[in-house]
Order: sequence, then C-alpha cells, then structure tokens
Amino acid sequence: MQAPLAPQLPPERARALWQAMHARIVAQGLTRGAAPRAWLTLALLATALGATLAFCWQPEQGPAALALGSLVLALLLAQFAFWGHNAGHGGVHRRAALNQLLGQLAMTLVTGLAFGEWWQRHKLHHRHCQDEARDPDMAVSVVVSLTTNSLAAKGPVGRWMTRHQAWHLWGLSLFFAHSQRHLAQWGALCRPRRHALDLLVLIAHFALWWALPLALGVPLATVALVYVVPLFWLGPYLALIFWLNHIGMPLIQPSPALSFLEHQAATSRTILNPPAWDWFFGGLNFQIEHHLFPRVPACRLRAVQCVVQEHLATSCLRYHGVSLRLALLEVAAHFKAVSRAGCNDR
Repeated sequence: MQAPLAPQLPPERARALWQAMHARIVAQGLTRGAAPRAWLTLALLATALGATLAFCWQPEQGPAALALGSLVLALLLAQFAFWGHNAGHGGVHRRAALNQLLGQLAMTLVTGLAFGEWWQRHKLHHRHCQDEARDPDMAVSVVVSLTTNSLAAKGPVGRWMTRHQAWHLWGLSLFFAHSQRHLAQWGALCRPRRHALDLLVLIAHFALWWALPLALGVPLATVALVYVVPLFWLGPYLALIFWLNHIGMPLIQPSPALSFLEHQAATSRTILNPPAWDWFFGGLNFQIEHHLFPRVPACRLRAVQCVVQEHLATSCLRYHGVSLRLALLEVAAHFKAVSRAGCNDR
C-alpha cells in the first residue's frame, strides 16, 4: 500500500543535484524551443485530420469504415493534445503568447479540450503531484478510489465501485476522454470571464465538427458519430498513458525537508520502451524527466533521460523506470490493494 514519501536527501544537496542536471541539459541544447518541428507536425496532422474527416463524413460509409476512421481520428486527436501539452509547459516557443496560440489551436480547436482551463489544473498537478489534498488528478469522485483515504471519504456507491474497480476500471476507460473533454468545457463555462478565450475557440471547435459537415449535407447521425465515437477509442489509449504515470507511487506530505527533486522524481514512473514507441506515448513515457524539467520539449526527453539516470545513480535516490508490462502490473496491483481495503471495510 502507498506510504507517504520520506525525504532521503537534505534540501541543499538535492537542489545542487538538480542544478547540475539542469546545467548539463542546457549545455546540450535540450531546453531550446521546438517551434519549427511543432508547426510542421501540426500542419501534417491538420492535413491528415481533414482527409480523415472527409472520409468519415461520406454518407455511404459502413460501420466498419466508420470504426476504422474513428480509430485514426483518435490517434490524431492524441497527437494534437500532446503538442498542446508541450505548448502549455512552454516547450515550443519562448513567448507565452505564441504557446497560447498553439495550445488553443491544437487542443481547444481540434480536440475540444479547453486549453486554458486544462492548463490551470495541470499546473496544480505538477506543483502538488501526489498530494491528495491539492493534486487535481487525484480527485476521482465515485467510480474509482486511488488511495485508501479516497476510499474512506466515499459513500456506499463509491465503496461498492471501489470493491470491484479491479474489474470495471478498463471498461470505464472507454469514457475517460469524454470525461476529460467535458470537465474542461464545463470548467470554462463555469468561469466565463477567466476562460473567455477558451469559450471563443470552442465555438470554432463546434463549427468545425458540427456546423461545417451539416452545411456540406452530411447527415446529422453521421456527424454525431464522427464526433463521439473517436473518444471511445481515445479513452483507453490516454488511460494507458496517464494512469501509468503516478498511480501507486508514493504520496507526499508538504514539508520544507522535501525538495523539488525528490518530490518529482519519487512520485513519477518512467516507462522504458524502444524509441519507436515514443510517438505513441507523446513523450509522456519519460514522466520523471518531464516532471523534473517540464519546459523541455517531449521530443528531447529521451536525451534528458541519460542525464537524469546518471545523476540519480550518484545519490541514494531511486530512478523508477520500468517496462510497460511491469508498469501495468504495478498499477493493477495498487488498484487491487485498494479494492481489498474496501472489502475489509464492509
């Protein structure tokens, strides 16, 4: 079962270790922006998106063709979201306004995930990673319990769901992308003055996915299916990536003795995989590296990994890098452990 993280290094030594790593990655040019690559990739993705939408909107398409097209759309939406994530962290441009522009285009316009609203929550996740009280990614209301404390706070329905979460978890992942889109859109609607730009771009998003095909004569049922079905593919895909990052890793209790280095390194899990898989993960397989150096573009995190592993090996800090299979087993074991706690609590 999860235990709160106990600091291993004095804050001064941990800070010096992080600064040494940072100096090396700066010297290697790994912190520079990735603007040319980002805009070229987005242009290619936009071309592929247009072609796939044109294919899916054809009224004569059968269920099999629509399912295949929706799968391609899901993969494209994930790539747009990954670049929006890079922009949020400032990993594309060094000017905030240009990152805002790219994030709104890649994330809000294309995927419907309100970029500004999402970024406000994502910043809190990085700052308070694995802090149950302040990390928004740990706030799951009913369907799942990430910790025994979360379980204890649930009512009868939540406790019943927790007891069976090891079985229904991946089924519920079909709705994960839908929930993330609706959460961001609802958050923007609830704070319209703060997220006015999100709401304006969301109008363009709905025009792209609904008004345009309807104006072209695409049947309403086809338009609705093309908008909804890809997210059922996208949900398990994103769950596979996101749930492996932190679930089952140590919890933290804020303390002056807990350094930034230990906090981020010990609460994150890196997936060790061949370089060919990095595209599939959007660079988020390098979660330790990303949390230590969030402004580094995802396409350079593999190079950062070598620096981080080398420096952590000189300290008493563990580098938790595991294979995809082992990561899945660790997450499954954690969910089962919380489930057993729910059974014992009856």
